Amino acid sequence: MVETEERAPSDGLSELTELPTGDGWTASDGVVMATGPATLELLPAAEAFTVAFTFRMDNEARAELRLGEQFALSLPGMELGDSTQRRSVATVRPDVWQDLEVAYQPARNGAPPVLVAAYLNGNLVYYQEELEQTGVTASPLTLALERGTMSISDVRSIDRAGPSSTLSSSGEVVLRLPLIRYSYATVDGDPEDFTDWISLNPDQAGYIGRFDLGAIRTQRSGYAVRFTSALDVPKADTYTFRMGSPSSTRLYVNDRLVIDLGGRDSDREGEGQIELSEGSHDLRIDHYQYSNETWLNLAYLTSEGEAVSLNDLSGDEDSIDPPRRGETRELATDDRPYLLRSFMNFPPGRVYDQTDKRTHVISVGESDGPHYSYDLHSGSLLQVWRGPFVDVAEMWVGRGQAQVARPLGSVIAFDGRPQWSTAVDTWPDSVSELHHLRYELDAAGRPTFLFDLAGTTVSDQILPTGEGVQRTLANTDGTTAVYTQLASARRIQETAPGSFELRGPGATIDIDAYGAGGLHLLRGERTDRLVAELPAGEQITYRIEW
Repeated sequence: MVETEERAPSDGLSELTELPTGDGWTASDGVVMATGPATLELLPAAEAFTVAFTFRMDNEARAELRLGEQFALSLPGMELGDSTQRRSVATVRPDVWQDLEVAYQPARNGAPPVLVAAYLNGNLVYYQEELEQTGVTASPLTLALERGTMSISDVRSIDRAGPSSTLSSSGEVVLRLPLIRYSYATVDGDPEDFTDWISLNPDQAGYIGRFDLGAIRTQRSGYAVRFTSALDVPKADTYTFRMGSPSSTRLYVNDRLVIDLGGRDSDREGEGQIELSEGSHDLRIDHYQYSNETWLNLAYLTSEGEAVSLNDLSGDEDSIDPPRRGETRELATDDRPYLLRSFMNFPPGRVYDQTDKRTHVISVGESDGPHYSYDLHSGSLLQVWRGPFVDVAEMWVGRGQAQVARPLGSVIAFDGRPQWSTAVDTWPDSVSELHHLRYELDAAGRPTFLFDLAGTTVSDQILPTGEGVQRTLANTDGTTAVYTQLASARRIQETAPGSFELRGPGATIDIDAYGAGGLHLLRGERTDRLVAELPAGEQITYRIEW
C-alpha cells in the first residue's frame, strides 16, 4: 500500500465528527449497522440542509428517510409518495455500497417547502419536488429501518440546500450561492425599462441552481426575472462584484443597489463594492430582457484581483450541466453491440455542477446492458449502466449548443482520469505520451481499444457479464513495464485475495488472471486508487460488478 498526496475534489459537505447512533444501531470501523426495526437520527431539528451518506442493504431491507411530516423517501427504491422519478433507480447487488444525497429547502417567503434534489449514486432522481406545507418549520431527519439489515457510513451535511461559501486554509474566501429562488413573468409591450416588481404577477416561480435564463424563459425577450438568494460570507471584508448583461440588470445586496445596468442606455458591464459582515446576506438580481441577446454574468474579485464566476451565469454548457429539457430520442439497441461516437458531459448527472465536455467518447450499447462510455483520448472507462441506452436528442434534433449524448439508465461513474501511466507514485491528470491508435472488432462486434504509450502498445477489451463487465488490460509489446488503474473510489478495501470493495462509487472488483506484476493501493485524501503494474507482454483480467 502506498500513501499519496492525491486529493479528490471536496463535495463542500462537512463530515460528522462522530457517527450518529440510535436504538438498535451499532458503530464499528466507521460504519453504523442495524437490523430492523431501528431508527437513526441523522440531523436534529433540520431546516434547510444538504445531507449525504453511503449505505448498503441486504435483499430484505426496507427503510425510509423521514423529515417529520414533510417527506418520506424510501430506500432502496427511492419512492416519494406520488412523485415521478426523473430517472429509474437501478437494482444493485446487496453487497454493493450506494451513495445518497438529498437537499431540502423549507417554506420561505410564501414559497412552499421543496425537495430541491435527490441523487442516488450521482443520478438525479428528483428535482424541485414541491411538498405539502404542514406548518412544521423544523423536524429531525431520521432514517427508519423497517426490516432487514442496513449499514451506513460517510455521513456528511451542511445547513444549506446546496453548496456553501468557504474559507481556505490560506484565508482566501470562495463565494458560492446555495440555492436561488426565481420569479418569472412576461412583460407586455416594449417598455424602455421595467421596475414595477411589486405588482409583478409571476407566470412561474421555483428554485434553480444558477442564474440561468435559458433554463426558465419561454420566449427570447419581453420578460422579467427576479432572482433572490442567501449569500453566506465566511469573513467580514469589502467585496467587489462585477456583472455583465446586454439587457436591463441590477444587483442588490441587503436591498442596497451595488451594480446598476438598468435601462437601455447603460453599460454592458459594471463593478460595485459593498462592505459585508460575516454571516448570511440577501442577494438579489432584477433582470428585464428586452433584447434577443441573452446572457448574464456575475463574478466577485479575489484579494488578488482575479474575477471568479459566481454560479457561472453565462449559460456555457461546456462547463455546466443544466437539467435535461424536452423530449428524449432513445437510441435503441439489439443483439449486436451499437458503437456511438459523441460528445458527452462528464462527470454526469448533477444538475448545474461543473463538468467537462468530453469530445472523444464512444459509448457501446449491449441490448438492455450493461452499456458503457469510454474516453478514447484518456483511455478511461467513464461509466457503466443497464436499461435503456442513450438519449441522442441534443445530438440529432435541432443540435444547439450542447450536442451531447446522455445515458438513459442510472450510471455508475468512475473518475475519468487516464487509464495508463509510465509511473505510479502520483496518478496523472493527463498523459501526453498516450495516443489512441484504433479499435478492433471481434466476431460479435465488440471493440478492443489499442493505444501507444511512449512507444509501447497497450490494449483494453471490455466484455459484458451477467453481473457487470469483464476487462482485460494488456501490455502487448515493447520492453518497458507500464501501469494501469483498475479502480478509483472514495475508499477501496480488500475483502479477500484479489477481491476489492469500492465505496463511492459502489462496485466490487475481482481479479481473474494476472501475471508477474504487482498491485499498488494508492491512498490519498478522499480518494483511493488500485493500480496494476504490467511488465512487457503481461496482461490482467478482472471483473467490475454492481
